[in-house]
Amino acid sequence: MTKLSKHVYSIPAELPFIEVLAEGIVDHAATSSFDLEDYLVFLPTRRAVRSLREAFLRQSGGKPLLLPRIVPLGDLDEEGLFIMGWEGSGIEASGKIEFDIPDAISNTHRQLMLTKHIMILESQKLSIDQATRLASELGRLLDQVHIEQIDFTELRNLVPDEYAQHWKVTLKFLEVITKFWPGILEEKGLIDLAKRRNLIMKAQLSHWTHNPPENPIIAAGSTGSMPATANLLSFISTLSHGSVILPGLDQSLDIDEVHD
Repeated sequence: MTKLSKHVYSIPAELPFIEVLAEGIVDHAATSSFDLEDYLVFLPTRRAVRSLREAFLRQSGGKPLLLPRIVPLGDLDEEGLFIMGWEGSGIEASGKIEFDIPDAISNTHRQLMLTKHIMILESQKLSIDQATRLASELGRLLDQVHIEQIDFTELRNLVPDEYAQHWKVTLKFLEVITKFWPGILEEKGLIDLAKRRNLIMKAQLSHWTHNPPENPIIAAGSTGSMPATANLLSFISTLSHGSVILPGLDQSLDIDEVHD
């Protein structure tokens, strides 16, 4: 593991990332005042979480081990927030976290609702199969817009005038998610999952800003390509016990090569 700055490290691409990460955390815990279970580790996916747990088991030679709390950034939810230091702040007696973030609409529910409104819009021209496929594409676009934190109101200005006629056809379908979809969600008191994840990360950062964690926090394997994740990684790198571990960063590139 290569140290790039006080709180930022990189694991070379030729090394097994998860194995090196597990070994590094175990070694750090052995020489610090923290126990292994005091650590909080962020990984990109649930698959990475499972792999790290298995790597810790291999590190211990199969012996029982109290593991760090490992959270997949791609599936951050209320449980994750409770785990990450929300205790004692806005908690009801039932243990439920009090913060004003609506529930997320399920993928199946969203697919059905988008298909329904596409059929209403183009009832004479599209089959149910075509509408369903288009609903899937619109759902993916919705997720990407939330992930990149883009404003839909600027869509009409993105295409040059010479493509205006073709763009009008596209905008007609995009109206399902720009004009109708927000109202549908508001009526049901729901939001898209990707948007909810952004709000939860924002709430977590707000809480940590006012209540800095005293235990080790590690974000590993993510490059921060999404704005919400980038904000989280940036904040963790400022914590006294925070570490950001990047995968396979090529340190041989100079700044001109990066921009090319």
